[in-house]
Amino acid sequence: MNEKKSKPMKWNPLKKMSRRLSPGLTLLEILIAIAILTIVVGIAYPSFQRLAINNYLKTVARDLGSDIAGLKERSLAESRIHRLRIDVNNNNYVMEECTNTGAVCNGWNQIGQKNLANVSNDIIFTAATNTTTLRFEPRDTLNSADIGTIVLQNRLNSTGTITLNITGRSRVQFNLQ
Repeated sequence: MNEKKSKPMKWNPLKKMSRRLSPGLTLLEILIAIAILTIVVGIAYPSFQRLAINNYLKTVARDLGSDIAGLKERSLAESRIHRLRIDVNNNNYVMEECTNTGAVCNGWNQIGQKNLANVSNDIIFTAATNTTTLRFEPRDTLNSADIGTIVLQNRLNSTGTITLNITGRSRVQFNLQ
């Protein structure tokens, strides 16, 4: 008699459980993940908004500083007077060159205009701005009456201050809120 002995089956609780588990997520798990994500975004959003508003101020101040340096270089290279006129009321500035070369100017040609609203509507020239016209002489200097500061401000009361010296060099500093 050739009877095969059957092996007793071992009970494996994990095998039975694995048949019941589904590989996906339940609706409750998805809702909890969405709720957590919403809370995190709600907390972080104001910080990102503040960062963006201050970055607009930095962009405008650095752009203005770059335009000042460009006019200084053009004045020296072309032996021509250049000027930058700031319109505080309309939040823009105009770059102009003299129609003739030399130290005396008979008229002006506009070579560029920039509006602060093109970058952000909440950036303004403040009342603290004491320089509204910068005049760059062909001898690589800024007219001594134009030495001072230009102050830009955003709605967070952050400021960008551009300080000018006699050589026409500008230094930009920020006080961010």
